[in-house]
Amino acid sequence: MLRIAPFKSNAEHVVPLEVDGEIGAQDFSNVVSTIDKRLEQHDKLRLYIEIKSLGGMSASTVFSELKDSIKHWDRFDKLAVVTDVEGVRTATTVIDKLAPKLECKTYRFDERESAQQWVIG
Repeated sequence: MLRIAPFKSNAEHVVPLEVDGEIGAQDFSNVVSTIDKRLEQHDKLRLYIEIKSLGGMSASTVFSELKDSIKHWDRFDKLAVVTDVEGVRTATTVIDKLAPKLECKTYRFDERESAQQWVIG
């Protein structure tokens, strides 16, 4: 499942995502639709992603699919990934190197509040 997650109401420039288990094509379609609407209202967006588990798709595939699906990837300037899954934490460091204009940070679930404050600020 990939879905838009609840987030702080004063942060419309942040797209909060939750990943838990297998991700389907419809999941990506729903997320991209929300992102497209927010891009109409904001010059820059930020991604906040909580990854609980990945089923049938690697972390790098998730980010690759998102990147391929989003037409204006260059309009994102921050990515906060909250996870305790070590493979995802490693993949985020790779993404940080591949997307130099996108500042990426990884947090553990017990650091969720810090991640939210960082991505908002």
